[in-house]
Amino acid sequence: MLVEFCAGFVFTADSEHGLRCWRASDQISCSAGLPLVESESETSALPTALAVSRCLLQNLIKVTVGFADGRFGVYDMDTQSLCLRLRSFHPASADGAITAMATSDSYLLMVSEHKVLSLYEMFLAEPEHTTRSNAANTSNQSSGEGVKLLASLKAGSILSPMSLSVRFAHSEIIASIVYSFFHIGCGWSLGIQELRFGKDGEQIGSRLATTVNAQYGAMPLHPLTLSRRGYSSSFESGPSSGESLVELTDPSILHQEPPTSISYSHPYLLTSHADNTLTVYLVVSTGVKLFVKGGQRLWGHTSSVSAVQVSDRGKAISVSSRGDEIRVWELENLIPALGSSKAVREENSIQINPENKSCKRHEGGTLLTGFLACQLCGPHLASGQVSREYTRMGGCVGFDDERLLLSSRKETGTHLIELYDFT
Repeated sequence: MLVEFCAGFVFTADSEHGLRCWRASDQISCSAGLPLVESESETSALPTALAVSRCLLQNLIKVTVGFADGRFGVYDMDTQSLCLRLRSFHPASADGAITAMATSDSYLLMVSEHKVLSLYEMFLAEPEHTTRSNAANTSNQSSGEGVKLLASLKAGSILSPMSLSVRFAHSEIIASIVYSFFHIGCGWSLGIQELRFGKDGEQIGSRLATTVNAQYGAMPLHPLTLSRRGYSSSFESGPSSGESLVELTDPSILHQEPPTSISYSHPYLLTSHADNTLTVYLVVSTGVKLFVKGGQRLWGHTSSVSAVQVSDRGKAISVSSRGDEIRVWELENLIPALGSSKAVREENSIQINPENKSCKRHEGGTLLTGFLACQLCGPHLASGQVSREYTRMGGCVGFDDERLLLSSRKETGTHLIELYDFT
């Protein structure tokens, strides 16, 4: 089951129940739902990626669902009428299953199973179906008429985890992918590639930066320059030849294992690690250069950290692998310390502890005072029997100033959603 959180709404997608939406303030009743596709086969209807974003000029949340056969559907959720509508449906692709997606307003960035990075523009068109809690017939879905492919790049080798983002800067659209790679000098490092387009969809260029210099505590001697014509047909997994490395004896930040998760929301880049730490970087992106500034280890967790998520305002959430330790960070205050030798420890974060774990049972989930452990599939939990023993922590689904949504899976295979309310 895939889960996302946006503007006070929780979205879930699975092959059995389709696409569903709940208000965070009312987890008992489903606000809206739609079947994902026609019942062709179980595999073709299997959702593999889910992305949501809020349209600033309308009372809409754009929902995009990617599937195992490369198809993807674009839906609109009206936050006032609570109507969920199909916008367009893109046919299957030879690039394989869609593994990750990011959306922003009218743009969609995705990565496929065969390591193809694609950027689409989504056009507003009249929806063909509208529904509330009951699903409507989707036999007359549009076939990708509302999307346009702007760019497609092929990676020779890229490893999970990764982070995708789409943002606007001045008159440009910037699509970014952050990924990990092994560097012989400083261990596991991060690469970030930007694709830049004009508002008319015309390609401006592509550029690459890495965290290697930041891990050595040095700035690039020659920042990467912007390519004015064309971008590479593949995105790289190591330092660019245009980036001069400062040769130092030992790096100040050395990771012997790959990161457990990556989150990038410009300008903050945050990773989590199995050694109980986080690492934060600051990405500098201007009209002429792209580089990573500083690099700081964050301490405070007492066990392996499995998931992180950061906002563009510097607020971050980190979750331990067992889900029993959650911390809130304010990274904006750490900017002056980036790149310094000063350790940043737990006093710079707040650990979340539910005040009341009493619960009551309802259909489709278990509502707890202080947070929600929502059992959206599988047998019901008995009242008061919400176990903290998880075999896998799915991570931070999303957060805002008042709420935090987490996803996890119990030993029995039950998928749980926890909603922390800070009000």
